[in-house]
Amino acid sequence: MKTATAERMAELLGLPLFRTPWFLPEYPEGEWGAWRISRTGIGIDHGYYSGCQVIAGTPVLLRRSPDDFELWEPWMSLTPHEIESQEPGCLCAHGHTVIMGLGMGWVALNAALNPAVAKVTVVERDSEVLELIVATGVVGQLPPEIAAKIEIVQADALEWEPTDPVDFLYADIWCPVADAAALGDTQRMQQNVKARKVYFWGQELRLYTATKQRFGPQAALTAAQLAVCAAEDLCLPLLLPWGDDYPAMIETSVRNRQARGLPMEEKA
Repeated sequence: MKTATAERMAELLGLPLFRTPWFLPEYPEGEWGAWRISRTGIGIDHGYYSGCQVIAGTPVLLRRSPDDFELWEPWMSLTPHEIESQEPGCLCAHGHTVIMGLGMGWVALNAALNPAVAKVTVVERDSEVLELIVATGVVGQLPPEIAAKIEIVQADALEWEPTDPVDFLYADIWCPVADAAALGDTQRMQQNVKARKVYFWGQELRLYTATKQRFGPQAALTAAQLAVCAAEDLCLPLLLPWGDDYPAMIETSVRNRQARGLPMEEKA
């Protein structure tokens, strides 16, 4: 019934109803310590690089506010913005992939489903998040041979060191996508992990800023410029997804953010 209502709402508004080819597990609602999973009603979400879309019944991970015990703050969700901004972690995963931050487990599950991935190691320090993932049973929704690729380690992402070589590091331990600490944290992780390739959540915003600073505010983004900024300004072996299409996707993401009055960098 909710799907039919959402489709009608999308039709009336002239907006698409959000659909994704990625695997979306079923999440039961509930509370696990300072964390809660609930679902949205029918609403509108802004995509990361796409436009507005109608959503309905979207799972949301909330964290109890440390300042107000009665207040629950959104930490992660399976909205268009979150999925579009995180999907490079699934699309580009390969070999031994390390994911820093478990969240709702969505990236880990879809990375494991990638045929190019042999193993997924997830590093998460919060015991209640680990309990939540076990209680929701999301890993068990994968085929057994896919679920067997996933190993979850309880540790601090900023301190953890692997015992096996890492092909791809995906870092996402922050709540805002433009978190000011993201670049420094990722550099620290990479010092320990020494992955062949790295992608961190929201890197598009940092690449945009670095490119404009280096090549001038009027310069059009190119894949070659991004590669220079990744190596020389961000000082990371960044994986740049989507090839020659990546610069245009970055510019679209930035325009979307600017149109909503959101900063290019913010503190959590």
